[in-house]
Amino acid sequence: MLHWSVSQAAAQSSATAAKVPVRLNGDDKALLVYPNPSAGIVHVAINGFEGRKLELQVLNVIGTVLYRETLTELNDRYVKVLDLTKFTSGLYYVKLETAGGNEMRKLVIR
Repeated sequence: MLHWSVSQAAAQSSATAAKVPVRLNGDDKALLVYPNPSAGIVHVAINGFEGRKLELQVLNVIGTVLYRETLTELNDRYVKVLDLTKFTSGLYYVKLETAGGNEMRKLVIR
């Protein structure tokens, strides 16, 4: 969930502020891949999928699966560290498959 700060200023120099939560796609689930670009050691943060069975994949640009792992012991803020140092430089996709749908992020390996 992202938080934005919204302020309203009145003509008499008074102001009010409020934090407004913003939900993406109507839920709090998130897939974050960092650092990006990477030299090969990549952190994959998976939030909001506690207790679910997921499949984590790394694909090349033509869709070939180069890495695959089934994840079952997730807590609410799970981080998986991947060693992709043997991958050649280029564009890849990190994909998270769930029973409810897929999440995908671009990853650049230098």
